[in-house]
Order: sequence, then C-alpha cells, then structure tokens
Amino acid sequence: MRLNRKQTFVIVFLNVVIAALVAFILLYPRFGKADGEQPSGPDIDGNDVTDPTDTPPDEVYVKLRDATSGAVEEVIRETHIQGSGDETALLTQYVNGTLYIFGNATVSDYDFDSYGGFLCTVSDIGKITSFTYYDGRMTAAKLVNGGFAVATVVNADSDKTNYKLYVTDFSGETIEVASPSAAVEDIITVDGTIAAVITRPTLTSFMLTEYSFGADGKWNSERSTHISSGYTLDYFDCFCLGDKYILAARAYSLPRYDSIVFYTFAAGGDASAHFYGGSSENLMQPYAVMPYANGFIALARRDGVAAIVTVDYAFLNYRRELLGFIFTDARLFFRNDKYYAVLDCPDGSVTYEIDNNVSRKIISAADGVAVSAVINSNGAMLAGKADSALKLTDTAAARALVLDMADVKVFGGYRLGDETVLVLSATGGAALSAPIGGRDIYVIAVNI
Repeated sequence: MRLNRKQTFVIVFLNVVIAALVAFILLYPRFGKADGEQPSGPDIDGNDVTDPTDTPPDEVYVKLRDATSGAVEEVIRETHIQGSGDETALLTQYVNGTLYIFGNATVSDYDFDSYGGFLCTVSDIGKITSFTYYDGRMTAAKLVNGGFAVATVVNADSDKTNYKLYVTDFSGETIEVASPSAAVEDIITVDGTIAAVITRPTLTSFMLTEYSFGADGKWNSERSTHISSGYTLDYFDCFCLGDKYILAARAYSLPRYDSIVFYTFAAGGDASAHFYGGSSENLMQPYAVMPYANGFIALARRDGVAAIVTVDYAFLNYRRELLGFIFTDARLFFRNDKYYAVLDCPDGSVTYEIDNNVSRKIISAADGVAVSAVINSNGAMLAGKADSALKLTDTAAARALVLDMADVKVFGGYRLGDETVLVLSATGGAALSAPIGGRDIYVIAVNI
C-alpha cells in the first residue's frame, strides 16, 4: 500500500512523540528532581525505592566526646551520659584530673554496651575519655590501692546467681579478682595487702571476709566472720579500728522491734552485738550512722520523732536528743570537720550543721532543700532538690544558685579552681539538654 504525504507526516510525528516519552521516562530519575532532592517512587512491584548512590551514610554515634556549652548562662559546660532507660551512679571519685563515675544502666544503647554496671571517666574540661562495662548489676564500688574494687551480681533473676569482684586501675584496665558467695554490700581497704568484703547471704545475716592480694592480681580469701541475727538487718557501714571491726546496722522485726546495732569482732572471731532501741516507746529506727570524735553519731526516729543519737567507742555511754518533729528520710554527711544532718519533713527538708561536740545549728539557707551531696569548699557546698530545681548553697559565702531541673538527684561533686563540678541525674529541665529517655546522668560545671 502506498502512503500519501499526509499519512507519512502523521507516522513521523507519532514516532517523535514516542521517542520523547521514552527519553523522559529514562532520564527523569537523574534530571527530574531539584538539586539535593533524592529521587524516589514505586518500582514495578509497588515498593518504594531511593537511589542508594544519593543516600548519605548513617551518622556514627560518638561516645568519647567533648563537653557542650551549658543550656543556661549559669552552667559553664555540660557532659551528658545517656541511654534510653534510667541511669544511676553508685560512686563518684575525682583523682588526679579525672572524674570516675561508677553506676548502673537499665538499657544497652547509646553510651552503654550492656545492661548493668559501667564506669565512665571524664576529664577536667568535661570530655568523656573512656567507658568500661562490667558483667551484671553493680552493687558496690570503692577506691582501693591503685584503683577501684567493683562488685556485681550476675543473672539475679535466673536459677543460678553469680557474684563477681573486679579491680579496675586508674587507666580503666579491669580484671576479675574473686567470686564471693553472696551479694557484696561494701568493700574496705584495711592496708596495702588486705581488703575486707562485706556480703549479705540472707536478710538476717552478714559475712565479712578478708582477702589478701596475690602476686597474680587475684584476691585470696582468708579469715571470715559470719554475723547472724533473729532480726532483719539493713547495712550502714563498717569501720576498722586497729585489729577490730565495727559493723553498724539496723535490726528490726516490725511492728514489735526496731533498733541500731553495732557488731564488734576480729576477722575470723565471733561478733558481739550492742543494741540501742527496742520495742514499744523504745522503737529506734536508724537512717544513718557515722563515727565522730567520741564514738558514733546516728540520725534516727524514736517514738515517732527525729532524734540525734550518740554512742561512745566502748558502747558504755548512750545519749539521745529528740528534735520534736516527724520526718520521712534522713542523710548524714561529713565535710571540713563538720557533720551535716539532712531530715526530709512533710513540709520540706531541714539541714543541721553539727560539730564534734554534737552542738548543732540549722542552716536556714538550705531550708526546704533535700540535700543529697555536700562538697568541700571554704565552708561547704550543699546541693539538692528544691521543688523542680537544683539548689546549690555556699555556706561560707552565704550565696546560692538555683537551676531548673526535673526530679534532680546529686551524687557528688568537687571544686575545680573557681568552678563547682556536680555529678547528677535528672529527667529534664530548662538548665539541661533533653534526656534521651528516662533518667540520664549529667556532669555540669557552674560558677558559684
């Protein structure tokens, strides 16, 4: 069949249109988007696709990072230690220009490789310099010769529970040194060659075991004393005086009995118990115990009201002084040769300064502040929660700093030149960067 001129023109025109459509389809992914916009759309099976050559690589999470500027003018810098759960600190220690923070994480993301115990080190300028992770939940951490002793509980919810003792030197190198038979409550350095480890085999017993330091770095168990009671025992502290130990605890079987108890013994020998409290109006619930110049001082509730209790080293003289008000919790600190007694009351916390003669005065500048740390300064820095804020009070200079922080708890701090460095946890607030989730740990430096 012969085509006329008009038919030929139509066929050529259609071929040009088809060619243009094919070119548009083939070249549109490359040229049909604005600069920087990634081409995307459904493939032949209906799946969304993106050109992989134009996709930026995933951002790498940096753990060892510098401090950031504070969220508010009063905060010089902030170091944010973060995970998506709740993080808490057991021990904060500043040694030779490095801050050591021991604690527990409830998640294994962001800064934490695993659930449980961790050590984070921070430099004087707020840079995170290292992380160390421990197997299991940390129950105790203490400064010992050449580093730190750390205790953990592993697989606490399974049929078999393991207990571990580690030594971490100041560089972060860690070795497992012993396997206690129960959860560790405390670790005490006795001298350069012995450490005393207090464990709690049951709710009504303690075990103190002395360990010698072996040449291979391992700890070898030596003498032990087992303390057993007919009452439930809560541990406070253990003190070494010469060749004797004094272990302070609460002994109770509510609602009938409550008291302070001191156990005295030599390692390997039997313990003698000294009880202060009892039943009925003599119920004595202790909250904190410390040694002082003439013996031991304790904060307690007696017959429902706050009391300051003292006992001499020979356990012959006992004195109690009722303060005349009720409280819900109490803490006791020792800084610059003074004791600071904090009692949380229903209408706000009260803080006393107490000297070695047990003379006391109220620190009115800290009224209403639930002080959770006291920092050495010219006098003392009292740090704690006040409503929805952190309040830092300088007792010597009679000045204070208030920062917006949600549900803040201060674990410790120290002075660094003109700065005050605080280790704390919080769930938010205008004075901090936003937490990743739950409760994060922050190291902040402030001028006060």
